[in-house]
Amino acid sequence: MVEPKCPSCDTVGVEHIVSQDSKEKSKTKQPWFVVVYCSACGHVYNVLAKHVFSVPVTPTLTLPDLD
Repeated sequence: MVEPKCPSCDTVGVEHIVSQDSKEKSKTKQPWFVVVYCSACGHVYNVLAKHVFSVPVTPTLTLPDLD
């Protein structure tokens, strides 16, 4: 299997890809996002949303007209 290689420092291995929760937190103390980065040089691979706002959706029932 091919190991991932950091594009910035050429460090090889999945063990060097780490993540850390953001310091910013929601009212419920959940991190807003997670930062995925190289442990050797700090190159950021991705920022993933962890806390998202959602609007509850009430299901609607539609009946066909019987006319």
